[in-house]
Amino acid sequence: MVTASSLFAGGAHNPGPHRCYYCGADCDATHETATYVKDTFTNRDVAKCPGSAYVCYGCVLSQGDGAGPMPMIDGTVKAFTTPRGMAPRLYSWLITSTGYPPVPEAPRCLAFTKAHISNIRELLTDENQLPEPPFAVVIADSGQKQLIFRAPVAWSTDAFPVMLEDRVIDVTPKRLRDRLELAGRISSKIGKPVLTEVPDLNHFIAARKAGVRDADISDWAAVMNEPLSQLAAWLAPPKDKE
Repeated sequence: MVTASSLFAGGAHNPGPHRCYYCGADCDATHETATYVKDTFTNRDVAKCPGSAYVCYGCVLSQGDGAGPMPMIDGTVKAFTTPRGMAPRLYSWLITSTGYPPVPEAPRCLAFTKAHISNIRELLTDENQLPEPPFAVVIADSGQKQLIFRAPVAWSTDAFPVMLEDRVIDVTPKRLRDRLELAGRISSKIGKPVLTEVPDLNHFIAARKAGVRDADISDWAAVMNEPLSQLAAWLAPPKDKE
């Protein structure tokens, strides 16, 4: 069973006859739940195999501290700071099986933050830029939750899931492009917060003053609660600098 965690581990994944407590991947008996499932772990309801006595190396790795420099989605490498400061849960991830971009010795796992929104926006809306399946996209908004073990794996570039915090959102590049175009027409004029607020008269007044069409506010209000719109709101460009 391929999981986001087993992809995260890559060649270091420890296959075996058991199932991982967290993600459900096959694993050996190297890492026991008695050591790697803390009493403080509060998401037991989303553990894939809560009766298992073992944890795969990918879950150990993704839920631990950082151990070295971190490849970023914009092609840079974040220098190592401290183990806790480089913990995977603090970052969002593009996790691939073969490396990205598709060049020799490309990193398999690329981290990103809110500073890289334009990079991930471009990636998710262009079928030709997406990595070869299987892959996983995990977006951490708060940095407080362990997300990789519960993230779904994508098996197609035509339609694929994206993990946004603890929500799984089904994406097709064209639908996301269209939704982002609508969101961008609003956020570029009056900022991103309005994309997650219930529209009222003040929104229409502010939008009209900023040059946003009433129709765009109305169209967004009709879809703003859809999962795809929540992703579009996260990815939307900020207000243009005047």
